[in-house]
Amino acid sequence: MRNLIKKSLLISVFIIVLGISFGCTPKEKPSVEDKLSIDSGYLSEINTENGKNYITIATNEESLKLEVVDKNLVASLTINEYYMVAFNQDNIVKSIDVKPFIGHVVSNYMEQKNITIKPTDKVDYSDLTLLDSMNVDFDEDGKEESIELYTVAERYNGEIAWDDGQNWILVVKDTDKDYVLFEDYVQLGGISFYAYFEDKDFVITTIQSGTANLKLTEYRFDKDSKSFISRISFTTHGDVNMFHQAPLGYK
Repeated sequence: MRNLIKKSLLISVFIIVLGISFGCTPKEKPSVEDKLSIDSGYLSEINTENGKNYITIATNEESLKLEVVDKNLVASLTINEYYMVAFNQDNIVKSIDVKPFIGHVVSNYMEQKNITIKPTDKVDYSDLTLLDSMNVDFDEDGKEESIELYTVAERYNGEIAWDDGQNWILVVKDTDKDYVLFEDYVQLGGISFYAYFEDKDFVITTIQSGTANLKLTEYRFDKDSKSFISRISFTTHGDVNMFHQAPLGYK
């Protein structure tokens, strides 16, 4: 799953150094046989499967799914908070510590960084729920491309069965390739998109809203590289308590 937060190697090393300097609060004492790995990222999901508790951390390379044995520890974790986590070879959490300052540094770094989104092979999204779509020939090749917004939430009797959170996907479909602009989990919120031409540039802007965040992301098509350039235009910071959130309006 493509993650919104991607850290440079320098930031990763910086995080590990800080983790060693300040220390992680151990939740379980590792055994001698444990081979521990350390990673960090934003907590994107907490769920239970077959009586076991799991968390998903959005790391640099991928989404890291880990088991948490301590139920009290699960209750203390917060979605969208930045954590440093140590886990063993069985992907069981042995230590986890919140690092809000580092999360703020990473967010500021990403807001200033343009990310190039190159085309990928075609993907079948027929098992997902289509929420919104439009057609436009933005690359001026004489054929219309399709912009489509999906969610994994299923539709029953004409109504969408929204959960507290679900994965969302925004994809631009060309004849023989796709541009996956957004593919991630959204907690207590949703995504909407706006497509327009700004002078001669084609732009898609998304609004991601939730009970604790609001983010505007711009995806501008670059004709020379035939890629979309992504940049975060605005995002909230700190402890956000959203008083009003417009309904998604998707049926």
